[in-house]
Amino acid sequence: MRSFGLFVVAVLTAVVFAYPATADAASVVATINGGGTAIMDPNGSDFGLAGTTSFGIHATLYSDGTASGHLNCVDQVGSTFPGNIFGEVTSWEGNLDGSITLNVVGKLVGIPGGHPQDVSFTVTIQQFGGAGVGHWTLSIGPFTVCDETLLSGQIVMRRP
Repeated sequence: MRSFGLFVVAVLTAVVFAYPATADAASVVATINGGGTAIMDPNGSDFGLAGTTSFGIHATLYSDGTASGHLNCVDQVGSTFPGNIFGEVTSWEGNLDGSITLNVVGKLVGIPGGHPQDVSFTVTIQQFGGAGVGHWTLSIGPFTVCDETLLSGQIVMRRP
């Protein structure tokens, strides 16, 4: 029986060393959370969009540039182009000016109705904070679609 126990220990040891630990696994560098309402500045948009937006952001940023989370932005009825753009945060970039860009793969749905359309977009958070301070833009390709300043709520970045 003792030799069987030694055999089990030897097999388990071989298995452990056969699968090396993932020392290069990406670590969490920050989380971004926020939600509330924002006002679109038509002067900051390539399309002159204006109106009120409700938004929610949750993103976990990893050291290898990947990210996970979800982003939802609803341009409310009464806005220049009411609709809902939402999706999964897939990666991120830190910019020299201190802003953070989130890369998102998702859908765009016009209000009222309409069929969801696939879309990739970026959200760049220029300023973290609450009402009157928090500021972000949403871009599709090279075009800034929305330039937003918070009316309520907040956007916060936390580092572990």
